[in-house]
Amino acid sequence: MPPRSPLAAPSRAITSLRPERFSHRRSIHTEDGLTQKVQATLENRREKGRLIEPANPQQTAHMVDFGSNDTLSLASSGVLRTAFLDELANHPHFEVGSKSTRIFEGSTQYLLDLEDHMAQFHRAESALFFPSGYEANMAIWSTIPQPGDVVVYDEYIHASIHDGMRNGRAMTRMFAHNSCESLRECLLDIRQEFPTVANGEQTVFIALESFYSMDADMAPVHEMVKLAKEILPQGDVAFSIDEAHSNGLIGENGSGFICHYGLEDEFAIRLHTCGKGLGSTGAAVLANPSIRSYLINYARGLIFSTAPAFPSLAAVKAGYTVLASKEGENRRIRLHNNIRHFYETLTGHSEWAKCVFGGIISLHTEKTWDAESFNAPIIPLVTELGQAVSLAKKLQKSGYQVNPVFYPLVPRDKERVRLVIHADNTVAQIEGAVNVIMEWSSERSGGQFGKSASLVSDEDMYQNTAFSD
Repeated sequence: MPPRSPLAAPSRAITSLRPERFSHRRSIHTEDGLTQKVQATLENRREKGRLIEPANPQQTAHMVDFGSNDTLSLASSGVLRTAFLDELANHPHFEVGSKSTRIFEGSTQYLLDLEDHMAQFHRAESALFFPSGYEANMAIWSTIPQPGDVVVYDEYIHASIHDGMRNGRAMTRMFAHNSCESLRECLLDIRQEFPTVANGEQTVFIALESFYSMDADMAPVHEMVKLAKEILPQGDVAFSIDEAHSNGLIGENGSGFICHYGLEDEFAIRLHTCGKGLGSTGAAVLANPSIRSYLINYARGLIFSTAPAFPSLAAVKAGYTVLASKEGENRRIRLHNNIRHFYETLTGHSEWAKCVFGGIISLHTEKTWDAESFNAPIIPLVTELGQAVSLAKKLQKSGYQVNPVFYPLVPRDKERVRLVIHADNTVAQIEGAVNVIMEWSSERSGGQFGKSASLVSDEDMYQNTAFSD
């Protein structure tokens, strides 16, 4: 008998793709066991008060936004939508899907042009676009630091950097948040422990953020750059900064924290995300062409994922168009005025000192905000243990959308309500939110705090009476 052809029909023809009845029963049994374990884990988290439940859009649609990251209000105002539609009109023959990964046909000319535009905007040699800041940080920290290198990082850096380092090959060392003295001790220890670092054979990476997402303070970049040069004068030091919360808000045309200070040459890697100030999605790693090429070759998430589609890229380009316009400048001015007004209204309240003294609320940036030329749009109201949800619910019931944050996102004894100020928040909305915060504080203290902010009606609260340009 001749050998069977590999293309010949099987001896038993397939007549149906429907699974066998017994297989169906077995899968249900397996799913039941799995579901029970999953539900038990979720219930355990609920009992500890740590269950994450996303906000209901039907409930938040008519609330005053003090929760989202749309800091310049580009998305909510419709400004970004108009610019996006203009961008689509400029490319009437666009293809909706990207069809492939970056290493094949996914690197369209539009995407390459956008990366060039972002590099020029942020005064960088090159840019590489990623679908999200998380994916970008995973790519950076899991691939670029080599065996024998050391990553030195601020204790409050983003979770995505931690996840990237865990998948990486370099040694890691942590220093206390924003502490130059702690960084000094860390670098001195590394210099003594690793001679190859001291003589420049291996690289020390120093990972920072511009605005820290939970404490709203800023990295002392000048001092840290100077410190690293003093301790490792012959060493190979590579600074990296995550500008997720500063992109679009400061610097020329919103070019960012490092551009504002003119420190582009001191930072080997900069990450700018598009999901906050720009109101869209995605991120770009800014670095030299060699680092860009290295990521294309070794970042597995980039290699094995479909490239971003044109509509997402067009939204990013539209956001940059707005940033560079008079509209963008006016929105940055309004945002910074709103941030200062919130601080002035809260810390200037006649009962604020009692509130802080009683431990009801504390504010990490209370002693620094007034001396800064700009501030992060994040307001972290640290409450007594177990009280963040109570304050958040009080604000939500009063029509203000905010988010409580608790362990493991922040230390156990530092749970907080995180407010985010926006360009389109009004004076009335800001003062109304402060009044609710102080009313809650009064209830917690058992006293009756007075109101220093002007009382506002619901009608006033929703009128567009924000600071003028």
